[in-house]
Amino acid sequence: TGPAVSSPSAAVADEAATRRSDGEGKAAGDAGAEFVLESKGTWWHAGFHLTTAMVGPAVLSLPYALRGIGWALGLATLSALAAVSFYTYYAMSRVLDHCEAAGRRHIRFRDLAADVLGSGWAFYLMVAVQGAINVGVTIGSILLAGNSLQIMYTTLVPYGPLKLYHFIVAVASVLALLSQMPSFHSLRYINLGSLVLSVGYTILVSAACIRVSRATLRRKITR
Repeated sequence: TGPAVSSPSAAVADEAATRRSDGEGKAAGDAGAEFVLESKGTWWHAGFHLTTAMVGPAVLSLPYALRGIGWALGLATLSALAAVSFYTYYAMSRVLDHCEAAGRRHIRFRDLAADVLGSGWAFYLMVAVQGAINVGVTIGSILLAGNSLQIMYTTLVPYGPLKLYHFIVAVASVLALLSQMPSFHSLRYINLGSLVLSVGYTILVSAACIRVSRATLRRKITR
């Protein structure tokens, strides 16, 4: 019998498998990538990780920030922001799927940017942008958490000796300890607690808004 003739689809599959094996070999030389690829998380772990990453103080305060522009424009703005966010995540997932199908699996934004835009300036630009965002978010979160704890403290202990900087140092110390965790999977129970608190905050604010609106309507009727 003569030699077997491979079809074009088989050749494409072989090439994709070769690229995938090469990518896995590169990932094996990267301790961080290798650790992430061997994580034991499930889909619902990823669900509350993503939820707590997006549902932060800035998002929870958006209704208060937009209430001054009225119902029509406020709802339109919130809908536009939601549509832009959804499209961004959808486009990124499509790009990641395309790269993975070609044998290039990316788990970091800088690697994805280098693959799509080139390995030169895009890599360093993404590192700089991510660094600036991380620093800004970290500082803002520490200040906000410290301020929130101070408000709770002054409410319970009006003439207590603790000042704002005491709470900022305490929050920064806790975050410094949590930052030593090797991956998001190590923070799964903390993020689950954050998810429960976020849902509880949303329920309480919604119930308070409904109660205030009913009380306002009742006063208008009795006048």
